[in-house]
Amino acid sequence: MKLLERLDRIVRPIAIPNLTVIIIIGQVLVYFASLGNPDQLFRAALIWDNVLEGEVWRLLTFLFVPPATSFIFLLFALYIFYLFGGALEQIWGTVRYNTFLWLGTLLSVAAAGFAHSEPVTGAFLEGTVFLAFATYNPNFELRLFFVLPVKIKYLAYLQAAGYILAIVFGTMAVRLMALASIGNYLIFFGPNVFQFVLNYRRRVQWTARQFDPGDAPRHTCVVCGANSNTHPKMDFRYCSKCEGERAYCENHLRDHEHVAAEESGTA
Repeated sequence: MKLLERLDRIVRPIAIPNLTVIIIIGQVLVYFASLGNPDQLFRAALIWDNVLEGEVWRLLTFLFVPPATSFIFLLFALYIFYLFGGALEQIWGTVRYNTFLWLGTLLSVAAAGFAHSEPVTGAFLEGTVFLAFATYNPNFELRLFFVLPVKIKYLAYLQAAGYILAIVFGTMAVRLMALASIGNYLIFFGPNVFQFVLNYRRRVQWTARQFDPGDAPRHTCVVCGANSNTHPKMDFRYCSKCEGERAYCENHLRDHEHVAAEESGTA
């Protein structure tokens, strides 16, 4: 894709290897700092009005705001981010992975500009790393909370639903963060998502045509009248010893009288 290639050329000089690990270290430091002083979370979040007042560090430190305040949930979230972020960097290479994260960062900064006084973090951006990996490996099996095995595509569906709920019911900042993250994902995977939706629609339409009782059946048993519309799971065969094309269901294929040419009226 030409747009991504142009972005790669811009990011290449500043691409950082193992960027996932750096972000995780920053989040761990902010988490432990917040245990003694909860205001540290607020001071790290991206609040555009505060940036305009000179607190420019927020343009970067918002990426270090931990995605959870519970230690157990934080541990699991960081493990997921480390696992899938590292895998994406291997798939894409350092430059393309950096492009993905820095583009999402810029979109999040733009979202903060519209949210004004509401805090913005990188939680939704990290979620798109999970979605990106699931797009490449939908059948990858993840042990939820290190115990329950679940295919990652089902968790991705839940996360996508969560993004939609955030856009519909969230605060202005939450809506904008979700939109920024979805925009980042679509820039990378938009054509693939569109093709998936198109193929799914065609498959549903084809299936509906196969089972639509209004269509003429493809096969009809000449003995009992069962057909491929009324009995879609039944096998139908044509007898090679009978004259003409005479179909029989699986119950009468081997239990019927063979029809000669004179009897069928073809002679």
